[in-house]
Amino acid sequence: MNNNTSNTSQDPHYSITQRLKAIIALFRPHQYYKNLLVFFGLFFSRNLVRVDLWIPIVIAFIILCLVSSLNYIINDFRDIEKDRHHPEKSHRPLPSGKISRSEAIILMIVLALIISGLIFLLPSNSSPVYLFTIEGEEIQEATIFGPSIKAFTLVIIGLFFTSQAYSLFLKEIVFADVITISVNYVWRAIAGAVLISVSVSPWLIILCFITAMMLSIAKRIGDLSFLGDEAQMHKGVFSSYTPELLNQSLSTIIAIEMLAIFIYLIDKHPKETVFIVGALPLITFLFFRFLFLTSKNTAASRKAERLFLDKQLLITGMIIVLLFLIAIYFPNMLDNLLGIPDPEI
Repeated sequence: MNNNTSNTSQDPHYSITQRLKAIIALFRPHQYYKNLLVFFGLFFSRNLVRVDLWIPIVIAFIILCLVSSLNYIINDFRDIEKDRHHPEKSHRPLPSGKISRSEAIILMIVLALIISGLIFLLPSNSSPVYLFTIEGEEIQEATIFGPSIKAFTLVIIGLFFTSQAYSLFLKEIVFADVITISVNYVWRAIAGAVLISVSVSPWLIILCFITAMMLSIAKRIGDLSFLGDEAQMHKGVFSSYTPELLNQSLSTIIAIEMLAIFIYLIDKHPKETVFIVGALPLITFLFFRFLFLTSKNTAASRKAERLFLDKQLLITGMIIVLLFLIAIYFPNMLDNLLGIPDPEI
């Protein structure tokens, strides 16, 4: 499709600004939102107010973003010829020729060096500080030391090799593709928890995994619809997927996730009557709004970042986050304001 564009990067009229834009596009910063999962360990361990932990977590976020970009470049480099025949991927910097193969190799080396340097710079002198108590119980101890950084590094390595295993062969195995992508989301969430040495909750793993499954299946539905009869040419696994199978899978995974979240609310916040009563309908609406948008908008299902542009989804999500913030850091506050007694458990 774009066989005549391979020398674009050598064009004397190809400006520095255009080259920088091509490099940024190659990094795919619009995908960085996935790495916000690194903050979950800080949030749910009640350490959001620990200022000394924010610097390493922000550095960890940057590291995850760079690892993501490194994986994208490697994958694009490997699939240059195939991507040149794809209606959308053919416009990416490598298959379109905006970035040459040699430039891509240099960028990969530079990214690997920066990632290694940032891991080395992670502070390891944080000490546990208890800023306040909740119902007489101190907030969970969080500290960073040598083994924490080592564990974080191992998680980063796990994320990298899982991504490469997906790109090399797992993406061609039906349902193994979406499961592998979901594992990568879990890696991101675990990374933040192990870095500050807080326990990794099974709920964190399960809910991250199921949410990623939901997004991945929705993307498969959008891709299948967008590519139509040519889907199998671009990705062999589409020979096994059908719209009926994917739609049934999406409905099932959404039902499982809603049930899991409801059980989590009851298990972790049994005395938070107002929180549960407020969160249940909002969470239900959030998932059905997602289902509605992905069924009506192929672009939204294929590119989850576009879902953040939906006002109803965005406002609902912000309210849910606020309710969780209050329930985790100020338990019983809403119930006490309304004079609701604690339920008998």
